[in-house]
Amino acid sequence: MSRELRGVAALVGLFSAIYGLTGLFRHWHFGSNYDLAIFDQAVWHLSRLEPPASTVSGFSNILGDHFYPIIAAFVPLYWVAPRVELLIAAQSLLFALSIVPVFLFLRRRLPHGSSLALAGAYGLFWGLQRAAAFDVHEVAFAPLIIATVILAMDRRWWVLLWTSAFALTLVREDLLPLLTFVGIYLVLHGERRKGAVLIAASVAALVVVVGITIPFFGAGYNYGGPYVDLLRRPWTIPAALVTPPAKLLTAVMWVAPFALLPLLSPLAVLLVPFVMSRLLSDVSSHWSTTLHYSAPLAPILAMSAGDAMARLARRVHDEQLRPRVVTGLTAASVLLALFLPGHQPLWNLFEPGHYVSTPVHRTGYRAMQRVPQSASVVAQGAALPHLSQREQAYILRPGAPEVDVIIASRELDPWPQANYEEIRQLLDERRARGYKVVFDENGWIVLLRN
Repeated sequence: MSRELRGVAALVGLFSAIYGLTGLFRHWHFGSNYDLAIFDQAVWHLSRLEPPASTVSGFSNILGDHFYPIIAAFVPLYWVAPRVELLIAAQSLLFALSIVPVFLFLRRRLPHGSSLALAGAYGLFWGLQRAAAFDVHEVAFAPLIIATVILAMDRRWWVLLWTSAFALTLVREDLLPLLTFVGIYLVLHGERRKGAVLIAASVAALVVVVGITIPFFGAGYNYGGPYVDLLRRPWTIPAALVTPPAKLLTAVMWVAPFALLPLLSPLAVLLVPFVMSRLLSDVSSHWSTTLHYSAPLAPILAMSAGDAMARLARRVHDEQLRPRVVTGLTAASVLLALFLPGHQPLWNLFEPGHYVSTPVHRTGYRAMQRVPQSASVVAQGAALPHLSQREQAYILRPGAPEVDVIIASRELDPWPQANYEEIRQLLDERRARGYKVVFDENGWIVLLRN
C-alpha cells in the first residue's frame, strides 16, 4: 500500500470512528430523537419488504415527506441485524468515505501533505460534525456523492459523472438544483452539450419529483411552504438573504473554516443553490449552525478551497515562498476547522462523561423492557428512537392516538414539549382515561392501557 493510500485510509478510519463515537454514545445516552425514529421505522419497514411508512412522522410512505429513496441502501444492514446503531455507524462511514474523492481532487492541485491536511480540515468541518451528532438522515449520502460529482467533472470522467448525478437525484429533491449549477459550470468551461443535458435533466427531474412524485405519496404536500412569503413578495428576496443577522453568521461560518478560500474559486458557483434554499427559508433551522443541513456543502467548500489555494500558489513566482504559502493556508484551515463555529461535537469525545452510563440511562433501558415488541407506543422524543421498530410508534404530544403503552422520563429532553410539567399533564390525562402505572422509577414512568 502506497504512502498516500495509507494516509487517506487512516483519515477515513479516524473520522469514521469520531463520527461513530459521537453518534452512538449520544443515542445510547438518550440524546437521539425524532428524526432517528423516523428513519429507523422506515428502514425497518423496507427491510420487511413493506412500504417505508412512518407513524412517527405521520406518513404512510415517507416519500410523501421528501424524495429520498436512497435510504433503501440501508436495508441490507437490517437484514443482518435490525438495530438502529447500524444506521448511525453507516452514516459515520459514509461521511468518512467522502474524504476519498475530496483528497483525489485536492491531490491533483496540491502536494501530498497539504492535500491530506486539507482533507482533514474537511473532516473537521462543523457541518459534518453536527450531522453526525444529530440522528440519521438521508443527507448521510450527500457529501460522498457530491464530492464524486465534482471529482468526475474535474477529471472528465463522464460515466462516473452521470452515474453519481443520477445517485444524487435519489438523495433529496432540494439537491437537484445543485446539478443544474453543475451543468452551468460545465457550459461555462467549454462542455456546452453535456452541461445543457444536465441542466435540462435536473430541471425536469425537479418538476416531476416536486410536482408529481411527492404529492402522489403525501396528500397536501407544500414544497414552497418555507418560501411562501417570498413567493408572494419576490422584491423582498435581497433583504431576506441577510435578515436576521444570524443568517450572515451562518454564511460566514460556511467559508471561514477554510480561511475564506472557497470564495476565490470558480467552483464557488456550486454554493449558490444552497445559499438560496437555506438563507431564504423562513425555517430557522435551515440557516442555523446547529443541525445537519450544512453537511452537503462540505465537499464543495473543501474542494473549492483547494482549487483556490492552487490558483494563489501559481501567482507566487518565488519558488521558495510558494510552498510556504500553501502550507500556511492549509494549517490555517485545519486550525479554523477545529474551533469554528464553537461547541464542536468533536470535543465531547474528550469528556469522560460522554462515555458514562448514568443511573437514569440504566433505568431507561429497564423501563423499555416493559414494552412488548408488538405493543403500540407513544413515547417522549428522546426515548422514541429506542422503540420505533414497530407498526405504531408516536411522539408524546397533545392529540397523540390511543396506544398500548406510554413512556416518558423527567430526566430527559422534554421535546416536543417545553418542559416536563407539560409532559406530566399529558400523563395525567392518560391516567384519567384508564391507563395504569406499571413502572415508576428514577424519573421514568410507563403507563399501560387498561
